Amino acid sequence: MRKGMRWLLWGLWSICLVIVVWAGWWFVRAMLYAASSDDPPDTVRTVGCAEAMDFSGATLPEDTRDEACTSYTWQGQAYDGTFRMPRAAVRGWLTESFPDGASIPCEADGDLCVRVVHDPRTSGAYDVTVSVRYEGGSAGDTALVTFDANSY
Repeated sequence: MRKGMRWLLWGLWSICLVIVVWAGWWFVRAMLYAASSDDPPDTVRTVGCAEAMDFSGATLPEDTRDEACTSYTWQGQAYDGTFRMPRAAVRGWLTESFPDGASIPCEADGDLCVRVVHDPRTSGAYDVTVSVRYEGGSAGDTALVTFDANSY
């Protein structure tokens, strides 16, 4: 074999080796990330609660404050979050927003809890759970609303 041809083959082998090492590095890195994280990159983000309520099949009530909502887009779509609203408006908002909702027993300190299961063929949330806790005792005028909505 000629000397020039030998250098060409060594060059090709070197390039192939670099490509294999690079691909292996990315594969190992991806596996380590997947093993150490619950959610892949860019699947969890902070969103407005109006978007989350729209997904749930409801509208965000007026006069809300302290909104904190999160979107999860890993193997489906889910939202969860909390907001505060006037206590006097809670029952009317729940009845209007979730007419098919069933009252369920509340966990720990919840005062009013509703669960809705929609037809899975519709767009938006399949399962919505809303929990309301009245703040300030019987004289308080604020309600903390916590919800979870998902399509899986």
